[in-house]
Amino acid sequence: MKAFIVPDGMAKSVFNNKYARKKEDGQHESWSEVASRVAFGNLSLVPGEDFAGDLQQLYRVIASGWAPTSGRHLQHGDAEQPNKLMESFTNCSTSMASFIKFWLLLKGSGVSRLYDSDMCRVNWDNMPNVRFVLEGPDQWDWGGHADYEDWIENARDARHKYASDSEDVRWFTVEDSAEGWVKVVEVLETAAFQGKHRDKLFIFDFSNVRAKGAPIVGQQNRPASGPVPFIKALCRVANIKGAGMRPWKQAMFVDHYLAACVAVGGVRRAARLAAKTWRDRDVFDFIDIKRGGFLRSANNSVVLDEEFWEQASSPKPSHGRRVFEAMVSAGYFDGTGEPGFINAHLMSWNPEGVQDLNISTLFDPEVSARLSLHPRTIEMLGYTLEIAKKKRYPFLPNPCGEIILACWGAYCTIADVCLANVESDQDALEAGAEMAKFLIRVNKMPTLYRAEVQRTNRIGVGLTGMHEFAYRYYGCTWSDLVEQTPRGQSFWDFVEQLRVRIEWVADQYADQLGVTRPHTITTVKPSGTISKVMFCTEGAHLPAYGHYTRWVQYSVDDPELQNLKERGYPTKDVSASYPGHWVVGFPTELPIGKLMGQDFTAAGEATPGEQYRWLRLIEQYWLGPRGNQCSYTLKYSPSKVPFEQFTQMVLEHQSQVRCCSVMAQDDDFSAYAYVPEERIDAATYYSLMSQITDAVTAERYDEDALACAGGACPIEPNL
Repeated sequence: MKAFIVPDGMAKSVFNNKYARKKEDGQHESWSEVASRVAFGNLSLVPGEDFAGDLQQLYRVIASGWAPTSGRHLQHGDAEQPNKLMESFTNCSTSMASFIKFWLLLKGSGVSRLYDSDMCRVNWDNMPNVRFVLEGPDQWDWGGHADYEDWIENARDARHKYASDSEDVRWFTVEDSAEGWVKVVEVLETAAFQGKHRDKLFIFDFSNVRAKGAPIVGQQNRPASGPVPFIKALCRVANIKGAGMRPWKQAMFVDHYLAACVAVGGVRRAARLAAKTWRDRDVFDFIDIKRGGFLRSANNSVVLDEEFWEQASSPKPSHGRRVFEAMVSAGYFDGTGEPGFINAHLMSWNPEGVQDLNISTLFDPEVSARLSLHPRTIEMLGYTLEIAKKKRYPFLPNPCGEIILACWGAYCTIADVCLANVESDQDALEAGAEMAKFLIRVNKMPTLYRAEVQRTNRIGVGLTGMHEFAYRYYGCTWSDLVEQTPRGQSFWDFVEQLRVRIEWVADQYADQLGVTRPHTITTVKPSGTISKVMFCTEGAHLPAYGHYTRWVQYSVDDPELQNLKERGYPTKDVSASYPGHWVVGFPTELPIGKLMGQDFTAAGEATPGEQYRWLRLIEQYWLGPRGNQCSYTLKYSPSKVPFEQFTQMVLEHQSQVRCCSVMAQDDDFSAYAYVPEERIDAATYYSLMSQITDAVTAERYDEDALACAGGACPIEPNL
């Protein structure tokens, strides 16, 4: 077996910072060492008679780079996996309550939520009055925000001031844990749902929460944020009361404030998707909610169906036509590319077993015991669940759009096959089969939404490095693929063969384990981080450039800045816009650009029509009837595509694919001091490289600049 070696430069930097653990000698793990612990941990979930043989086979496909799995598995996979929660091994999830959404975000999950009016039954105007107290001067760093002084008091003063024996005053001690923080939100949300606590005072004592800077053992001793960011978020939540918003809009603000708290705490990016049906009369408020720069912590999308597109296609006045016009106007003129379009009627939803779900079976008892849910909270969730089960479309995608998930609570369990690294069709078939079994084993782990996982056994085997594979083994250019020339059709025939093989293996393995055959099996995820480590094209996306300069900020007093200058790296003074900073350029040549040469097609060179056809072909040959979705961001240039043409493009093509983000992208960056990635040609790349001595093997990078297409999935901080 030829072991994969992570390339130097950006790939090695991302790998070492995100996935390679440090060994006792201070060195980072190699890719093969990561593959070893990940394979062992996964197989430990369902040990079989031929454990050694199965381990060798799984290790082979991971260590070779054929099946890099996904970031969550690389981070957390090891011999202790059977003792961990599944939440650490899933990328995204859904929630029907703010407090569970907050818990999932703290666990590192991206979270989607349906904000239909009938699904948001908590009126936050009925939440109790609140005060937050702290003991000790070390926890009183409020950053000079006087706005919070009316909400926060010294614990000693509060105990003297408030009547502890009054029925109208409740005192809660906040535990020093993620579940302790989540309990605060649960108490407020459940109280608001009940309504009878509106005039009471709830006091939350944060004195036991560790101070800012204290180590978090479960997160590699990262420094704790302290209670301040969370208390500030709760103060913002408290200001929702009396603001005159409808419950669904209240929920959006509450979730935004809590997500911002997670991001400030440094745990994760707090990626979210907010969705609302086009049928709601107040969907127009939802469409406009980001205008002016508000509520940017979620990707917003509208859930659509055949009736919507029928109305949208007719000039006759209708609710659907008005919604369509509002959506395309917001996406084009606001510059957000939002709201997105979710074609629920095209998605692979299997309702089998839904009727058997109820609030007593939805949650795993052992996992929910960690949250110690109050009986009234259970009632609230049960009420919402019964509404959700009756909905026309009781599902939505995850934040990046590649997995279909039940709105009452589900997970995306995903892993990649990297076609760029395989050496034959047989390698790809072998890797795909192993990833199907790999993910079914993950679904055996303990998890909060146990009943939904057992009902669907949903998995998503994805592809990345597709363009390299198509060119290397089938001689396919972009036009061959989208026009289905004989060479292109050979590629698509193999993709279909690979899907059929994976589906067969998944069904056989599920039968062997005595679990549900997976409701969905294939997908295409963004694969941003993994593809950077594999140094290949990401997911289904065409690369933006074949050659480019990656610009990274450095402080003027950083000794590395002078070092890189002396070694010949290009630099720019951006101190006028970013005081005290310069940027250093790292010339980059993507393998696809070098491989294809003049045959290379960049994303900006492909027409929207070609990209929509590419998506339809992926849905036909790779996703099939039991597939999830393809995460894809279609780019267009507003300077070249006027609004009328944009509207017609969306009307003609968007109704034909399950999910697709449409984002504006222009080459005119004159408004910025610099752009993270600047297109260059091959000659410029080689010229720059000839001026550099001792090129670095590990690059510093700006995580915000490495967001996957459309900004849906930035690389998560090292957990």
